[in-house]
Amino acid sequence: MKRSISLFFLSILILTLSSCSQRDRLLILNWGEYINDEVVTKFEEEYNCDVIISLADSNELFYSKVKSGTTVFDIVVPSDYMVEKMVENDLLAELDFSRLSNYSYDKFLPGVQGILDDLEARRPGLTNYFVPYFWGTWGIMYNKSNNDLLNVIDEYKDKRPWSLLFDRKILPQDTQIGMYETPRYAYTATMFYDNLDINLESEENLNAFKETLENTYFDMWGTDTLKKSVAAGNLDLAFMWTGDFLDMLYTELEDSTDVTSLDFDIIIPDNTIAFMDNLVITKKARHTDLAYKFIDFLLDPENAYLNASVVGYCTPLQETYDKIVNYQSDSNNPDNVWLTNFAYAVKTYYPILPNKGYKGVVLANISRDYLNELTNIYNNAKV
Repeated sequence: MKRSISLFFLSILILTLSSCSQRDRLLILNWGEYINDEVVTKFEEEYNCDVIISLADSNELFYSKVKSGTTVFDIVVPSDYMVEKMVENDLLAELDFSRLSNYSYDKFLPGVQGILDDLEARRPGLTNYFVPYFWGTWGIMYNKSNNDLLNVIDEYKDKRPWSLLFDRKILPQDTQIGMYETPRYAYTATMFYDNLDINLESEENLNAFKETLENTYFDMWGTDTLKKSVAAGNLDLAFMWTGDFLDMLYTELEDSTDVTSLDFDIIIPDNTIAFMDNLVITKKARHTDLAYKFIDFLLDPENAYLNASVVGYCTPLQETYDKIVNYQSDSNNPDNVWLTNFAYAVKTYYPILPNKGYKGVVLANISRDYLNELTNIYNNAKV
């Protein structure tokens, strides 16, 4: 009873304070731990506003939250294929790039330009709806404690890397393997293994997915649990975002820059998932002017550096990338170890590549019926 009374008066206080506030509010739907709080505070102070951030842990949840309209978000941060789906369902506003003084195609890294070009070629006009935020790849994280497994990895990582997840006969006995617990990503890994087009909807692909999953045993299905299990030695191999691997790398090197001491590493195959998370403005946004200011704020190279240096993913901006990878160790800087490790990680795992500028294939939106079919296969195989 006392708790109920306290909550009642607290609610009245919040409502009173809210009604007295003259500050604008910007509502953002984002991934967890995917923005530097210091950047948010800096923006709030500069524009005399409040930024309210809600969290979701999947692109599909982003879609359902925007679609339902229960909360009208101003900015959302979906990945490429989900931007495509949101555009197809008329959930996003086409951007007026004249309101983004810091936006320029020429300011992006070659890999980001490559993804933009490929997305625009696949669906003309799609790039009018988003601004790149962070980008990267997927890979196979592995523990280095088993020498027999390392020998197999050395043999297969370049010529047939996906066999390491799906072909147990090449692996040492009792190798522990983890698979990402999302139907679309498990399907995509299987398509890479079977040398099939990850974005093609076909009976051949579904049959291959079914057969491969039914004949493959995974010791763990998970999301964030995978990176922790590989780092701890409880799993030998697992499929995950490269950013998940980097999260563990940063954690392990928190007080050291000796990367040779790490017990784990990652393989990033040439044919893997490439992704780009993006800033979009919803069609029903109520604070559009503030949303443009926020996106433009994040496109400023200094703000982008401040943001990336905490989040740990790869910036889309060339100037910011250069500042990160060219960081010179400074013993007087309290962030010396972190920034040194961050520079090493970005140079090593997100190098500037020739040709299209990035490694992998970007996922396309697939039809609801096809997604339902592969999800049923996925659920039956897990059982």
